[in-house]
Amino acid sequence: MSDLTQFWIQRDLNNIAHRAALEAIDRLGKCLPCTITGVAGQIVTVAFNRLNTKPWTLQPLTVPVANSPYDYVPYQVGDTGVVRPVDVYIGNISGLGGNVPSSQRAMNLSALVFEPVGKKSFTAANANARIIQGPDGWISQTTEGTPCSIVGNQQGITLTFGSTQIVMNSTTITMSAGGQTVTLNSSGFNIGGILFGTHVHSGVTTGSDDSGGPVS
Repeated sequence: MSDLTQFWIQRDLNNIAHRAALEAIDRLGKCLPCTITGVAGQIVTVAFNRLNTKPWTLQPLTVPVANSPYDYVPYQVGDTGVVRPVDVYIGNISGLGGNVPSSQRAMNLSALVFEPVGKKSFTAANANARIIQGPDGWISQTTEGTPCSIVGNQQGITLTFGSTQIVMNSTTITMSAGGQTVTLNSSGFNIGGILFGTHVHSGVTTGSDDSGGPVS
C-alpha cells in the first residue's frame, strides 16, 4: 500500500483547500477588455464581445467611467477599453445604487469601472502637447465665481468672462464689452454700428478746427 493511499485524508484536504482557493480567486474582481455600446453621461454600458468565455456568455454591464467632474470625457459608442474591479460596492457613489458598502469584497462583476486604453492607431497634431478634443469640440470653464469659459465647436470659438465676450467664426470676429460692440468682417471694422473705413464726421469746416464725432 502506497503512502498516498495510507494518508488519503491529507490528499483530500489538499484537494479541498485547492478548490477553495480557486473559488476564492474566481470571486475576485475581473479586469476585462470591453467595448462601449451605450452612453448616458458618465455612465456607460459595455459589452465583452471580444472575450472568449465559452461555454459562458457575459451579458452587457452598466458601469461608471473613471472620470472626475473636472475632466468630463465625451465617450462614444464603439470606444474600447477595460473594466477594472473595485474591492467593495460603489453604487452609492456612482448613482447606480443606494446601498452603503461594507468591508465584504464585491463579487467579480458587480463593482467595475470603465477605463479607456490607448491604441496604436491614435494620432496627434503634436505629440508633446495636451490635446483636448471631442466630436462637438471642447469646453473649458470655471465652476465657481465669475462665469468664465472658452468654447470651441463647429460653429466657431467663444471666449466669455462675465458680460464680456469675444466670438470668432469663419467670417466674423465680434467683441462685446461695457455695452459696446466691435465687429470685424469682410465689410470692414464696425465700431458701435459705425463702419470705420467709410465713416464721416459731423461739424466739419475748412480750416484747422477739429471735427465732431463720427456719424453712422
